[in-house]
Amino acid sequence: MEKEKIEKIKSHYGFTSQDAKNLRGLLPLMQMHREKFIHEMYHYIKDLDDADKYLKNQEIVERHQKALGEWYMDTFAGDYGFAYFSELERVGMAHVKVGLEAHYVNASMHFCKRYLHDVLRSEVQDQQERAYLMGSLDKILDMNLDIFTSSYIDEEKRTIFLSHKLESFLIRTAKRFTYGLNLILLIGLVGLGGMVLWLVGYDLMHVFHGNIEKGLLSTLGSLLMLWVIIELMNTEIEHLQGKKFAIRVFISVALVAMIRKILIATLAHGDVSKQLSLMIGLAILGGVYWLITKADAESDR
Repeated sequence: MEKEKIEKIKSHYGFTSQDAKNLRGLLPLMQMHREKFIHEMYHYIKDLDDADKYLKNQEIVERHQKALGEWYMDTFAGDYGFAYFSELERVGMAHVKVGLEAHYVNASMHFCKRYLHDVLRSEVQDQQERAYLMGSLDKILDMNLDIFTSSYIDEEKRTIFLSHKLESFLIRTAKRFTYGLNLILLIGLVGLGGMVLWLVGYDLMHVFHGNIEKGLLSTLGSLLMLWVIIELMNTEIEHLQGKKFAIRVFISVALVAMIRKILIATLAHGDVSKQLSLMIGLAILGGVYWLITKADAESDR
């Protein structure tokens, strides 16, 4: 990191040599809380989502705890020059490389600030002095978060193909176009639902004309189609509201279509081998539907 950039960051946060002196004066006090900080920090991290994804084994945990302790002590070392900010930049890029979401970095830094504030409240009795020290502490932690966040922004810039402005415009346009297509699809499903309702009424007419078996089986098939339309509409509405796409709905569509075909084949008294093949296909689709539903349930936990 360039020296001019470092001084610019310090200037923007109002970080002075007196702030550095204040933090250096806190070193003996904070050193006594080092091990407790690491313990409390890990207790907090373990409760975060996907913690096991990044802390896969004990070796990684111990290495991260050591690095966390070093960062903690460096925060109160009083030396905030090129070496210090370069190390922060390296740590930020390490977070990006392992795929850690920026949200977790922000949340962890919030925990650090809250924990260190609690230490000052319990150890520094003079209210004015405590507020003065907290001001210096907040500055250094905010600068840390600034560097960490900048790593994510720099990584995003590296993946740009043409220009940031042009690609942002293309992405916004594509999102709006996709949203419009989804609205058209929803309107189409509404119209299709109306036609299926008409089909249900048409099939019921067979019952009133005395052909009860055909009327009941055909109506049942039409009701299954109506159920499919309802499920597709609900899925599309949820998708428009920002929820994830449910692939199992399309499997259920295939299942209903297969069931309806079996009903029609039974009604027509067709070839037994054809009906058997349809039933085998239905069993396979049912198995696929069960596996997808189970996977979705596990991912939601």
